[in-house]
Amino acid sequence: MLKAVIFDIDGTITNTNPIFLEAVVQAHYEITGQRKSPEFFCFALGIPSPETMRILEVPQEKRPAYIHRWQELIQEKMNQVELFPGTIELLTKLQKLGLSMALVTSKVRSEMSYQFDVFGLNHFFQTIICAEEAPRPKPNPDPLFEACRRLEVKTSEAIYVGDSRYDIMAAKAAGIPFVFASWGTVDAFAVCRLHPDFCPEKPLDILDIVQGKTKPVHRQPSSLRKPFITQPL
Repeated sequence: MLKAVIFDIDGTITNTNPIFLEAVVQAHYEITGQRKSPEFFCFALGIPSPETMRILEVPQEKRPAYIHRWQELIQEKMNQVELFPGTIELLTKLQKLGLSMALVTSKVRSEMSYQFDVFGLNHFFQTIICAEEAPRPKPNPDPLFEACRRLEVKTSEAIYVGDSRYDIMAAKAAGIPFVFASWGTVDAFAVCRLHPDFCPEKPLDILDIVQGKTKPVHRQPSSLRKPFITQPL
């Protein structure tokens, strides 16, 4: 029996992926002098910023300035970010159905105040797991295990809604069915080839999943049959 719905934030609840990519492109250029395309940085969506620095092999002495500038550029544009249509209605209806809800994000706690708290949605969630609040961040299963522990549910009693390859990898490692937030992804091909359990077209379609009206399918929706999908910057 389904008792809990766990959500990612960026690209799932908030339409932040475009400005995150725009910000990291600019920060990378300012710190390293290298101009890269937004597509080059898609790997960074869904993992903590220190992990991005490691993958990019940014010198240790430049990492604090790089991360600071990246976050500064994000903060400057957060007033442009909107929730995906139907999000508040979805959360309200899930709450009325008596389902517990949690957030599992790769944000660190200090980023939450200006990247999520401002939307006034915190009251929907019984717990929020940030990157530093589990032994290992996504794509490891630890944050999902911690969310289930706090919600007092088994992994078989939860689903996880996310948009990135790291989300689906974490869900599979935890043994939790994965709901692909196709409406916000910038990396559809990478997610679909890992076979999400559910591929709703919009947030409100999740209601049919939790009520058992939609069965698991291992196919990508028709709107995602492209090798790469991105949002305009």
